[in-house]
Amino acid sequence: MDKAPFEEIPVISSTLRWEEVSLPASISEADLDQIIVAAMTSRLRKTAMVIGNAVERCKELGWPINAEILGARLGALAEADRIDSAGDLRKWRHSEVRLKG
Repeated sequence: MDKAPFEEIPVISSTLRWEEVSLPASISEADLDQIIVAAMTSRLRKTAMVIGNAVERCKELGWPINAEILGARLGALAEADRIDSAGDLRKWRHSEVRLKG
């Protein structure tokens, strides 16, 4: 008897909007953008993977930045047309992002 493949129901990982974020004084938007861009490539990658890699880098730097903040920033970058995206970026495991061009 064949089993149907497991289908994950897309869920919203975070609803935090960039406008609601208050960064520590020592960290600028440009600093955060550098971390995010470094975690991306020109090929579409799962949003969850990009956020996970960026979280690890923030930990290495000792920055108090969590996944929700990075997700909110990714959304803002997509809305500003600074990165390409596919899917609802609030659903990290069911959306993708890549560098422009």
